[in-house]
Order: sequence, then structure tokens, then C-alpha cells
Amino acid sequence: MKKKILGFLAVILFTVAGFAQTKEKMDLALSKGNVVFLVVTEGNTKLSEAKEMALKAQIKYPKSEVITFDKTDNTNAALVSKFGLAGAPTPIILVVAANGVVPGGYVLGEVSPEKLIEAIPTKNQAEALLAFSEGKSAFIILYKKTMTDKSFVLDECKKAAAGLNGKVSIVELNLEDKSESPFLALLKPDMSATTAHLLVFNAKGQFTDEFQSPVQSAAIIASSRKIISSSCAPGAGSNCCPK
Repeated sequence: MKKKILGFLAVILFTVAGFAQTKEKMDLALSKGNVVFLVVTEGNTKLSEAKEMALKAQIKYPKSEVITFDKTDNTNAALVSKFGLAGAPTPIILVVAANGVVPGGYVLGEVSPEKLIEAIPTKNQAEALLAFSEGKSAFIILYKKTMTDKSFVLDECKKAAAGLNGKVSIVELNLEDKSESPFLALLKPDMSATTAHLLVFNAKGQFTDEFQSPVQSAAIIASSRKIISSSCAPGAGSNCCPK
């Protein structure tokens, strides 16, 4: 009887250790500010081909790591649930941003190193996407360092966030930040603006309103509660965001 109990405990400990190992690898990679190319397979089926594709992307984007895991391994059940992979075809390569949000993924037959790299969000875009994944609204402040009214817009956003019980992510997006060019290309802001602007997205990732400074917190709250018939999440595509 003791042997059976010890054997059962050993299985439990092995399962926990397996999950912890994969999770620790991801946590360590993300803590370094790295992107993770997560290669998901069923057993070893086409593992080498999928991993090779991810490694090619890693060469082109050095601030990244490649991590693999077997979808059918019970030790990875929590990760399968977390990333919604139960019914997903495999092999599939997920792109995990440094803040843990998953902006996209590709099955092996449709992936290329270039597509994986293009799926990597900018820092500010990842902030917004994470907010939506957590059921939060996003307030995106568009500004330049010369715009003195930016602080006023930020204060009103903070008031609005308090009114929404903190279920908001405030993203401060500098129009002159070259590293945010891909995100700005999606949002299509007025680059010649001389005052700060605010883009409001509801918790479903839908664009609801654009405000020009000055703006009041009450209007921001009302905007964040709107439900729009079509979605416009930052990263949804070039035909979806405000012009």
C-alpha cells in the first residue's frame, strides 16, 4: 500500500515539475524582455520542422527565445487551457510578447520567419492588447514631447480609470517614437497635430471615440462603455482603425 501511495505521489510530483519547467522557461524569457516563439506540437510530429522555422525567426529577431511543448502531455494541460489550444491544429507557433500577451500564431503550413516577426507587437501595442485580454478598456494618449497639454489629458484619463474601478490601461504613445511606427501605422493618427489626442477603446477592443485636448473624464467614461458593431482593436488590421 505504501509503495502505491509513493508511486502515486511520484506521478503528481513529476506532473507538477513538468509544467513548472515549461512555465519557468517562459517566465524567465519574458522577465528578460524577450519575445517567445512557442512551438506547440502533438508528440514529436513535425517538431523539428516547426522548431526550425521558429529558430529562423529567432535569428532575424535576436531578442527572442524558442520554447517547445507537447500539447498531448498532461503536464502541459494548464498551458493548453491558458492559450486556448485544446482544439487548435498542430504544429502551431504562437508569438508571445514580452508582457505575456499572445498577438497571434501560425500553423506550420502557413508560417514563415517574416510572418512571426511581423506579429510581434510594439511595446505600447502589447500594453493595449494585454488590456483587452484582461477585459479592460484602453485609453491611448497620442502626444509629442512639445505638447504641454498631454499632462491634462493624462490626469483626465486617470480620473476616468478611477471611475471605472481601474479596469483600464492608459497607454502613452509618443508620435515621434520610431520604435512604435508599426503601431502608429495601424492607428493612422494625425502626425501634424499640435495638441494631444486620445483614442478610446472599450473592453472588447473596439475603437469608440477620438478626443482632442481638452477632454473631460465623464466623456471618456461614457465612450469606454460604448459597444460598436465592428471591432477595431490595435493590431486588428489596416482597414479597421481611426483615420
